[in-house]
Amino acid sequence: FMSDRPIAARIDAAVAELADPQPIAWRPLLIIAGVQVLLHLLTNGRYGIFRDEYYYLACAARPAWGYVDQPPLSIWILAAWKTVFGDSVHALRILPALCGAGLIFLTGATAAELGGRRWAQSLAGLAVAMGAAGLVICGFYSMNAFDMLVWIGAYWLLIRIVRSGDGRRWPWLGLLLGIGLLNKIGLLVFGVALAIALVATPHRRHLVDRRLWLAGGIALIFLLPYLIWNATHDWATWEFIQNAKQYKISGLSPLVFLKECLLEANPLTVPLWLGGLLWLLLARRARRFRLVGMMFVLTYLILILQKSKPYYLAASFSVLIAAGGVAWENWTDGRRWRWLRWFLAANLLAGFIIFAPMALPLLPLERSVAYMQRLGIVPTPQEVGHDAAAPQYFADRFGWENLAASVAAVCADLPAGERSHCVIVASNYGQAGALEYWAEKYDLPPVYCFHNNYWFWGPPPATGVVIAVTYHRKVLDETFAEVSAAGAAETPRALESRIPIWLCRDLQRPMDELWNDLKNFI
Repeated sequence: FMSDRPIAARIDAAVAELADPQPIAWRPLLIIAGVQVLLHLLTNGRYGIFRDEYYYLACAARPAWGYVDQPPLSIWILAAWKTVFGDSVHALRILPALCGAGLIFLTGATAAELGGRRWAQSLAGLAVAMGAAGLVICGFYSMNAFDMLVWIGAYWLLIRIVRSGDGRRWPWLGLLLGIGLLNKIGLLVFGVALAIALVATPHRRHLVDRRLWLAGGIALIFLLPYLIWNATHDWATWEFIQNAKQYKISGLSPLVFLKECLLEANPLTVPLWLGGLLWLLLARRARRFRLVGMMFVLTYLILILQKSKPYYLAASFSVLIAAGGVAWENWTDGRRWRWLRWFLAANLLAGFIIFAPMALPLLPLERSVAYMQRLGIVPTPQEVGHDAAAPQYFADRFGWENLAASVAAVCADLPAGERSHCVIVASNYGQAGALEYWAEKYDLPPVYCFHNNYWFWGPPPATGVVIAVTYHRKVLDETFAEVSAAGAAETPRALESRIPIWLCRDLQRPMDELWNDLKNFI
């Protein structure tokens, strides 16, 4: 680091070129956030509970230090939340809606830290509020709503550190990243991108600051319980990730991946976030923040190499949008160009009007699908086997209560002796979670499943009749002496539009052996 002294001198000289941090424009950001929350609250019960929400509720009923497909924090929060407020669809959606509001405020605060005044903060908040990804992700309960908050909060702290050069905030960043890792391990990408960007920029001088390494240690301490859980569960998460890459996630080319990211960010926000990226990478006034632009590019490349889903990049767009608000405020500061500000705001509002029906359940599902088809921008399936007319985040909210009612009808036709000893075995966590959720209403027997964490909650007892909810008749014929079709749950609008139901008797293999063979971490 012998060359760090002249580099540090150049960085310190650049501070004078930076605009001072600005006060946060609370009033316009509050209005924007309030409108978005209100939209969520008014629409969040129209399409029913999402597949993953049923699974998260099942996990919340069984608190642990880890799960096959996620760390525990969002599940712990859900367990506490439903204890107080219940598990209705409306109760489930309050927390993600509040995360959406927090995302708007933190994006505005980031713009303020970059030197953006009231107009820059308001434009950035408006762009984040209308982004399809934010509206969708904050429209139902999942760890992803919290993840978006952690990413923009981490960028806000990082910008404060690199602006001042003061390393006293590194431990606070480590604490935030640690909490974020306890929520979703995808945040490791942030750490990798940050490490590379630090080495590649004059900010490498922070690498000799012990507080930076302390921050890394703090973050990893939070991840330790999840690592211990995996070590005691045969590294279930690693198996899940490898299976998902090989069998579940659709392979997208870099261009298709980028196209889907643009769609999820809302195409009419492109001038804003692209302007923010160019400003961060090229503008002299922003050179102190250049590592932030580099981190976005690195995150994109890492996600491509990991064969990730496009929405994983959504959390990174907020910081570019914040920078874009500042960039366009600077570029339109003269009287001659002020009209461009109104054009940009009008463009964002038009984008919200156009894309809101694609992100929120504003219309009946059939009309939403027809609307997307008329626009010619139906989202590309991101998982193998998803071929419903509606995007998964809509289609997977239908059919679940109908499934429970259909299984209940099969149970009711059983002789009394069999009914008291029967169990249900579902083929995926969405089916199992929904059957558990509706079990009390429809008087259903115990539910088991071999998908993800449900596998650890089995196996079912080896005696009695099994009601199998699955598409795989061949596996049933190889496992039971008697298999008969008992019906099907049909919901044309659902992603699983027809789910067969089978009655199975006389298990031919030891249940423990069968359960090990059926394990499906994906």
